[in-house]
Amino acid sequence: MTDGALAERLATDATEPRIVTLPDGSVDTYYDVFDERGERISTRDAFADRLGRGNHESVPLEQLSRESGGQAVNMAKQAHALNAETVCYGHLDDPVFDDLPMETHSMGEPAHVSIFSFDDEDLLLAERSPAVANWSLADLEAASPDPTVGDALDADAICCGNWASVDGLARALETLAAVPLEAGTLVLDPGSIRRRPRGEALSLLDALGRLDERTDVVLSVNETEFGGLVERVEDGSVQADGDRGRLDRVRESAGVSAVVVHAVDAAMAATRGGVRRVETLEVDRPVRRTGAGDRFSAGLAVGRASGWDWETALALGNACAAYAVETASTGTRADLRSFVARRRS
Repeated sequence: MTDGALAERLATDATEPRIVTLPDGSVDTYYDVFDERGERISTRDAFADRLGRGNHESVPLEQLSRESGGQAVNMAKQAHALNAETVCYGHLDDPVFDDLPMETHSMGEPAHVSIFSFDDEDLLLAERSPAVANWSLADLEAASPDPTVGDALDADAICCGNWASVDGLARALETLAAVPLEAGTLVLDPGSIRRRPRGEALSLLDALGRLDERTDVVLSVNETEFGGLVERVEDGSVQADGDRGRLDRVRESAGVSAVVVHAVDAAMAATRGGVRRVETLEVDRPVRRTGAGDRFSAGLAVGRASGWDWETALALGNACAAYAVETASTGTRADLRSFVARRRS
């Protein structure tokens, strides 16, 4: 029934919420990797074995594409494809970002990410950008045509990403918790929780809890990131109440409106009204996994900003992610409606 409700919403709901995304950006270069016989290496384990043997001087690469990326950019692409009025504040100083179809404002040099595409899991090697790592709200204020940060972030939903790599993001969230903020929802996709010490993760949760007094905060993570959150919250204590219990415990610890986990088999949201679970859509043949989680978070944000119930918003996030995995592209409303219909037939 959830997929049916989603298809109906995609066909009939003309809401165009305003979505603001921030603050990262990356130039993503995709590669295939080959062995000494010129055959494509299809799995990460085979690639690791190839490197471990060390009996060859080089590993042949073939560049597949050079694309705009980063969590803020990917979320902006998806929000725009869903007909949201979208503004992206990112690190976009590279021609690869010139064809982005939404309103953009650059705050500096992007990161550069080499992505090795394997059938089981992509491998990402990132060259960090000092501008991204050292970002602050002052950079957003300088890039914005609006007079204040609050005006720049006046939106139905803010999509924020990459806390793990943006050193100033936690401070920015603390500041936003203390200033007027008109956004109805803030969705944070933090990235790899385990990259930061436990104290920093707990400080982030504290800032999000205070920010939730001004706007509905939704923490959106994948399974691995959720495992890192649980480790930080529980500090090694043993709990035996399953995924739903852990999810709700993290939400209560953070004091936010919702914590959402998008996993392989289902997406679950712990909210103040209980835990919701929506199964994911089957993917015929995965083409690309990188960026799918960003599209999930954007779909979730658009759904909630449009006033949809949690189950339908989760279903939209699932559809956005599954479509991206199967097609290596961003689904429009029409694309997703057709995609969902095929899975239901």
